[in-house]
Amino acid sequence: MNSFLKQLPDLKSQILQGRYMTYPKIERLLSDFDSKQVGASAKGLPINMLTLGTGPIKVLMWSQMHGNESTSTKGIMDVMYFLAANPTLLAPFTIQVIPMLNPDGAAAYTRVNANAVDLNRDAQQQSQPETRALFELYDTFQPDYCFNLHDQRTLFGVDDNPCILSFLSPAADAGKSITKAREQAMGIIGYINEQLQQQLSNQVGRYDDTYNPNCVGDCFQAKGTPTLLFECGQSGQDYGRIATRKWFGFSVVAALHCIANNVFMPTAYDRIPEVEKSYVDVLIHHVPDHESQISLAVQYEEKLNSGRITFEPTLHSKGDLSQLNAHKTIDLRKHNSIDFGSFEDAALKKLFKMLDLTHYSY
Repeated sequence: MNSFLKQLPDLKSQILQGRYMTYPKIERLLSDFDSKQVGASAKGLPINMLTLGTGPIKVLMWSQMHGNESTSTKGIMDVMYFLAANPTLLAPFTIQVIPMLNPDGAAAYTRVNANAVDLNRDAQQQSQPETRALFELYDTFQPDYCFNLHDQRTLFGVDDNPCILSFLSPAADAGKSITKAREQAMGIIGYINEQLQQQLSNQVGRYDDTYNPNCVGDCFQAKGTPTLLFECGQSGQDYGRIATRKWFGFSVVAALHCIANNVFMPTAYDRIPEVEKSYVDVLIHHVPDHESQISLAVQYEEKLNSGRITFEPTLHSKGDLSQLNAHKTIDLRKHNSIDFGSFEDAALKKLFKMLDLTHYSY
């Protein structure tokens, strides 16, 4: 595992940078692998699948099902190059990866596809060409394991710490039965967490497992294929999610190591705390409000502007916000030059500008 962390910064796929990850940016990497088009988006962009290895254990992975969730796309390409350079680790596996399932959403930087459909709520209807491409590949490949790769919003925390990575072994039915497939997925996640806790103590979470048959992960789990949800999160001001990307890649490699060496740890799964919506991007304390002082909570709104992503501050809530944590905290008493007189939009924008809260160029 340590050799992976040492090699990761030198991987060729580090040419993939930024939150705005579109099809042309990954297209130039496809020729480095056994690549095949397995479908097309609603607007006709290619959906490509990469194959690595020839071993007996088949693993299917897909990323950027939501177009504005790109950390796992960059991270899984890191992993692909790493595996190609480490044939011993790769030997047990045949891995098929769709690095970008939703290229139209990626171009528009939206969660949904060009038809405004959330592909992760389309498992039953399969109304969209992107969903059909994934299910057709699943039926053809018949994987032994599925890895469903995502980003999560900045609002998730765990045990009053920022949640850098979250996982889920989705339910296979409304009763949340522990099927054989689900137990295997739990065992892999339990193993991943044990490895991560050595580096990210109390910063790993677990999602709620309420069953939703429209979700792809729940659907594949119900079909009897152990399926893992990976969610890349946020810590501090790392809005490029560079550290998250590294630990995500570590987690995928750990999952493969677990499978290859049969070191499943299902009992460790329940020790992972559930994530909570306990974080905002910024907390501003000691804001004058008539004769008292309150706190402001700020949440960033991500916007695509001229080919780059800007993070624009918006008011989330105000008052006594002692129940909230933040990735950045500001004490307004240390900014004596700021004269804040109201909570009108113009005054808020002026305050946010003075505090230099907007993030650019991701």
